[in-house]
Formats: sequence, structure tokens, C-alpha cells
Amino acid sequence: MKRHSYRYAFGAVLLALTVACSGEVNVDVTTKTTPAATLEAAMQADRDFAAMAAAEGLKPAFLKYMHPTDSKFLSPGAIAQGAEAIAAGFDGSPPDFMVKWAPDGGQGSASGDLAVTTGLYTISSGGQTIEKGRYVTVWGKDAAGELKATMDMSVPEPLTPLTPPVPDPEGRPG
Repeated sequence: MKRHSYRYAFGAVLLALTVACSGEVNVDVTTKTTPAATLEAAMQADRDFAAMAAAEGLKPAFLKYMHPTDSKFLSPGAIAQGAEAIAAGFDGSPPDFMVKWAPDGGQGSASGDLAVTTGLYTISSGGQTIEKGRYVTVWGKDAAGELKATMDMSVPEPLTPLTPPVPDPEGRPG
């Protein structure tokens, strides 16, 4: 009689395991990518960002492509955080004010969730070039898996080429 009680217990445990294991199984499958594929995705996002800015205006483009809360825009003398604050910086711009840019390089992560793009930009108004320079944009994936710009930095071209100082013939500093 005792022998059968173990069979029932074993059967109950087996049935419980079968039921427990038959439900939905969530398996974390991380998609493998390459740094080159991550960079290309960020470069395409950067090109799409620039195209939207040219077609629809700077404010809607920055609202769409900058991360809503975790983004920063850094330029000489200015820092803005969050897509709304960044886009609001264009509110007082003249109607013909435009920033054009194109990515020309960068780096992508092997995990696929982080990339940096670099390129040249030009700011113009009234058909006149106001500023040219280089930019760096850091891209990260948001909760929906879309690449959003999390940091955008620009550095204007220097007015004069940077040249190293001429050394003092007697070795004195400065």
C-alpha cells in the first residue's frame, strides 16, 4: 500500500511540472549584430533626421529624433535638455533659418543599442552661411527599440587655423 502512495505523489509532481512548464515561456533572445550594422542604422537615422529637418522644419525634426527626456543639445554657450526644450530653441528663428548636416562617420556598438555619428553642418539664414562646423550625435535605443539622439554637440569651424605656438629660442615657457 505504501508503494502506491509514492506512485501517486510522483504522478502529482510530474503533472504539476507538466502544467507549470506548458504555459507561455519568455526567453530573452538577444539579437546579435555587428558594430558596422549598428553604425549604419544610426547613420540612416541621422540622414532621416536631416531630411525631415529640411522638408518639415527643425522643430518637428528635433521633437521626433531627440529622446523626449534623456537628450541634451550642447553648443558653444548653450545647453538644453529634453526634446521639448531643444525644439523650443528654434521658436525665435527667422523663417529662412536652416541647419543642414550630413553624417560622414562614427562608431557603433556590437550590442546594437548605442552608436555615435559625426559629420559636417552648415547654418544659414537669408541665403547667407552663418556658421559651419562639425557635430557629434550619440544615439541610443528607447523603450520601443527606436534609435533616438541622446546627445548632440556642435563645434564651429575656427576662424583661424589652429597653429602650435612657436617655441621660445631660449626655452622659456609661454
